[in-house]
Amino acid sequence: MIRLILLRHGRTGHSGRYIGASDVLLSSEGKRQILELAPDLQNVSIDTIIASPMLRCRQTLDLLRLNVPVQFDSDLREIDFGRWEGQTITEITANDPEQVRAWAAGGTDFCFPEGESNADFFARMERVKARLFTLQSRTALIVTHGGVIRSLICGLLGLPHDRHLLFQVAKGHYSIIDLYSEGGVLTGFNLGGGNDRLS
Repeated sequence: MIRLILLRHGRTGHSGRYIGASDVLLSSEGKRQILELAPDLQNVSIDTIIASPMLRCRQTLDLLRLNVPVQFDSDLREIDFGRWEGQTITEITANDPEQVRAWAAGGTDFCFPEGESNADFFARMERVKARLFTLQSRTALIVTHGGVIRSLICGLLGLPHDRHLLFQVAKGHYSIIDLYSEGGVLTGFNLGGGNDRLS
């Protein structure tokens, strides 16, 4: 069994805005979140860390102060929202109502205007999933983004990727999947920040 700890970076101060490919930093609140979470993860025998190379994930790792080498994986980047980057859903709906309807319909055919397609993003998640199954470790920390974690949970539990919006992943919190050769078992969701902690 491999225990996967899927940690979403801390808050960035852009709540309510679509931030994917934009390389933003953690806010002061996001830094505080991670500093409060750090003792929880420092008490776990983590032997592998894999992370998105985005600045908000690098900052999260620095604040955790875990003495474990980090592998940066570009496939763990958040989806590129294209021209929707930095906008609220109200702004997006006003400017791109037809595209919003197409997005809400779901499916892999949708492509964010001037951004990444669902198909390409889900293909990235499948590559990550395949690599996770080959890890030679007991406990791996994955530091990444909300959309990535939602899609990985689906993929590792055997759910279709287009069901990923069923999971609301909180910033600065972690979820746990125990990974067996047959698939994954979700054993903790949105932990940290005063919620149940790792045992």
